[in-house]
Amino acid sequence: GNKDNIRAGCKKCGYPGHLTFECRNFLRVDPQRDIVLDVSSTSSEDSEEEELQRLQAMREKKNLNEEEEK
Repeated sequence: GNKDNIRAGCKKCGYPGHLTFECRNFLRVDPQRDIVLDVSSTSSEDSEEEELQRLQAMREKKNLNEEEEK
């Protein structure tokens, strides 16, 4: 029954060790990032979010500056 499903791995990503509804691997398409996901703690995900937000803010600022120059 249930134990077999767990041992067979997640139905979404095929990795063992977590249930299908616990799967977070679908968030990561890049296989390199899957490795990071396995090794790092959950705190690294927060900093990744911040990094994305910072990049987005910089991009928006750059667009604003280009608008003003015209």
